[in-house]
Amino acid sequence: MKPDYQVVVAGGGPAGAWAAYRLAAGGASVLLLEAGGPDVDVLCSGLLNRESQQALGRTVPEHVLREPQRPLLEFHDADNRMRRRYDPGYLNTHRPLFDAWLRELAADAGAEVQFHTRARTFAKLATHALVATERGQISCWFAIDATGWRALSRKLARAPRAPQLHAFQGTIRADLPESAMWAIYRSGVTPFYGWVVPKGAGEFLLGAGFSIGHEATRNQGADPWSKLAAFADYLRANGATLGYTDHKPRGSPITCISSLADLWWGEARVFAMGEAAGMVSPSSGDGISYSLQSADAIARALEAQLTGTAGRPPAWDRHQRARIEKMSRLAMAPALRELRFNCLKAKVAASPLWRRLSTPLLPVYLRRRVERLPFPVAKSGYNHSGGVE
Repeated sequence: MKPDYQVVVAGGGPAGAWAAYRLAAGGASVLLLEAGGPDVDVLCSGLLNRESQQALGRTVPEHVLREPQRPLLEFHDADNRMRRRYDPGYLNTHRPLFDAWLRELAADAGAEVQFHTRARTFAKLATHALVATERGQISCWFAIDATGWRALSRKLARAPRAPQLHAFQGTIRADLPESAMWAIYRSGVTPFYGWVVPKGAGEFLLGAGFSIGHEATRNQGADPWSKLAAFADYLRANGATLGYTDHKPRGSPITCISSLADLWWGEARVFAMGEAAGMVSPSSGDGISYSLQSADAIARALEAQLTGTAGRPPAWDRHQRARIEKMSRLAMAPALRELRFNCLKAKVAASPLWRRLSTPLLPVYLRRRVERLPFPVAKSGYNHSGGVE
């Protein structure tokens, strides 16, 4: 039986779109499913780190970028009253336009992109896989799970769910410096951190991650922005005047593994990657770089299986799955090493004591200049560790 497509990719974010592009560019017939529309937005800073830029291997179009394009990062440790600034090498993008650009690359390479179509189930058969959507079933030789934190294949296999945080993020207008990109650590509020990311014209993203079950994750309909009040208060206490552009902040789980044992690679002819595999930095929340790197790795491994099949089913036996997984994990070795280190880094960042002890080592770790800045003098009545007194 000839399937409808050689590969079906469920999820049109960076992981899915990049995998679809790589496979289609290599000659595979690919269907990319996106549950939202062409301009779908997600909770994300839109920052591309050096690894993301290297994985792309191309210039990001100007219309996707936001100002400042290369912001400096200010690290605010409210517990230890420390403030540092350095160049992290980030590229500042508008996330919906970034995703749309990747999907356009996939379409231009020959992939079919189907919007408003969510994968519901994966079925693993002897000779192929089936992907069920609300529109019907689609057959393929291989399926890729790029469904993000929902991790559809993990859920269907009843595998243990990866640990998660709950994050909130919204757009504000503030009289902060146009280049203000802050990471704010306040252990009295969250073991994760809050962030401020400039997007040009006086607009900034304000967000934070919280433990599941934290008070901020409960419904606060009367004042949706109260979820981020502790960090908005921090900005005001340090001289900023701000207003809320969005009616309410967007909320979403973020995968936050504690070790590589929390990763999931799928089963049979279904391969998980990106956040669906658990590949998100637990120290920063970065998922784009891991999405692109895992997409490259999976695409490379599947290309090896599809090459020379000339329409025939690729060879498959009980060892084939292990071979593909091994090949992709070897290609992801640098990313997995970094992810393992970031699991340790997350534990350090969550502890005020360890942050205080490790901050002097930042120039050594980063291999670049780190500027020491005076800690902001807050207005009276404000408690840096928790909020307004």
